[in-house]
Amino acid sequence: MSGINRIQTKREVRYQGGDDNRIPGREIFFKDGDQAFMIPVATGDEGDTNLDEIYLYTFRQGNRWMNLLDDPDVDTSEVPGDARPSHKFAFWAYVTEVIHAESRSEDWETISGPGGRKMYKEIVNDFRVVTLSFGRSDYIWNQLVDVYNDWNGLNEGVLRVKRTGAGMTDTTYAIATTTRKEEMPEGADVDSLPTIKEYFKGRYGGFTNTNNNGHNAEAVAIGDTKSLF
Repeated sequence: MSGINRIQTKREVRYQGGDDNRIPGREIFFKDGDQAFMIPVATGDEGDTNLDEIYLYTFRQGNRWMNLLDDPDVDTSEVPGDARPSHKFAFWAYVTEVIHAESRSEDWETISGPGGRKMYKEIVNDFRVVTLSFGRSDYIWNQLVDVYNDWNGLNEGVLRVKRTGAGMTDTTYAIATTTRKEEMPEGADVDSLPTIKEYFKGRYGGFTNTNNNGHNAEAVAIGDTKSLF
């Protein structure tokens, strides 16, 4: 392996890390027309660690996009100088199902949507992290605040989160309460979930300033839409 290739491989390994250190991804990645139904674990109350705000760098390195947490414990020295972290909020929820506008798996059930349009139901029934931008003038965040005020807590019912749009400029999100009566299954191990900050440090934390065994930044191949835009 030539000198350049050898060094580049070492750089990619530093950011990608090995599978032994990687915290498994638990986020919901919404596409145009997707709507997820969920029971929030987060309460929204004072001291709730299942809901938090994060700052996340997304930058290109070689043929990959890197997602790296902006945090005092995370080494961000190699983030390009012109990169600015995006400000997001994230919360844990028990997601029951996701309704998709397009079929991307043979395991999804074909159902009839509005006007008889075909839609595709993915059964999840597991804990997921929902990560969203605050939106222009905080319009997305304010929807979550409205839910908290209406219910006097976030975990009092079933929410629907829907994405409309495919691009950076035409995409909107809607967070709404529903009349569904689903509940988390008895014995669901909520206490084993890491805090939101712990999750993002483990998933997108690169190498920390305090030890060399920190977890890894998430590397996403160019052209892969599975990134945290």
